[in-house]
Amino acid sequence: MSNTIADVYRECTDDVDPHGREITVYDAIRARISPRDEVLRLLPHRERRMVGAWCFADLFGPRDITGQTGMTVPPHPHIGLQTVSWLVEGTVLHRDSLGTTALVEPGRVGIMTAGHGIAHSENSPDDHGPVLHGAQLWVALPEAARHGEHAFTLHEPAPVWSRDGLSAQVFVGRVGDVSASAQGVTPLVGADLAPEAAERREGTLPLDTAYEHLLLPLRGSATVPDEAGHPVEVTAGQAMYLGTDRSALEVTLSPDARVLLLGGEPFEEEIVMWWNFVGRTHDEIARARQEWNGHDPRFGEVSHYPGPERLVAPPLPHVTLRPRGRRH
Repeated sequence: MSNTIADVYRECTDDVDPHGREITVYDAIRARISPRDEVLRLLPHRERRMVGAWCFADLFGPRDITGQTGMTVPPHPHIGLQTVSWLVEGTVLHRDSLGTTALVEPGRVGIMTAGHGIAHSENSPDDHGPVLHGAQLWVALPEAARHGEHAFTLHEPAPVWSRDGLSAQVFVGRVGDVSASAQGVTPLVGADLAPEAAERREGTLPLDTAYEHLLLPLRGSATVPDEAGHPVEVTAGQAMYLGTDRSALEVTLSPDARVLLLGGEPFEEEIVMWWNFVGRTHDEIARARQEWNGHDPRFGEVSHYPGPERLVAPPLPHVTLRPRGRRH
């Protein structure tokens, strides 16, 4: 997914290094990914730049697209990251410069590895359903992997972890004894939580103590007790940062809830994130921008995209983009 906001780190500061459990709830930023598509952005945010290697989290819908074109994001480039596409309702047609055409559907995560460079597009198919609802997530690749080969995988249906009153579709990593077919390059988890039933919607979710975690309601709400046992609620349009050092999370969901759990080991490398690129220096970003706008073969072309549209990288700011990391 692309941005019309180029400098996504403009309002961000370096993250404070996590030092154990905490609960911070913050509101989403409204952002545009195309002239017609608006999303709720929870990462990056002035309250939280990254969670593990998760560096970008946009939530879209639920949106009634009956009689409309739906999602329309023309070809655009990426470097240094993986895109993770997860849907609750609707379908999205993915095309990329590898020649891939894949239909991303609810329950099956689509993961694209940009590596040194790739281009792709995302559109609702012509015969799309009435509702579009989901999340577009990015993962920053570590130095050892970020110049590697590009790829796209549409994974098999996500396995389900279920205990007490909770159910979780595990689309990246592992929850308890349930592992997804998709594993992070760095240690990661991504899961979609829901009540087991309307009358059974409270339980305890196992977590990795080395990970920091974030809750993102797609709809409904989740309530978590703080250290004093007082309930803290996070609702759709907000995020809840949970820090580290949690082996389990007691959570109560609303009857209609769908809540993303994102987590991972704190990402220690500094990165520069601008437009659709994740790099390490201003010069690297500037070079990628010039090469994309100049049709350099580094990215290839989405030649089977049904139209002449191609997003143009916006101008760079008049200041040097600086790497951001963690304050220890």
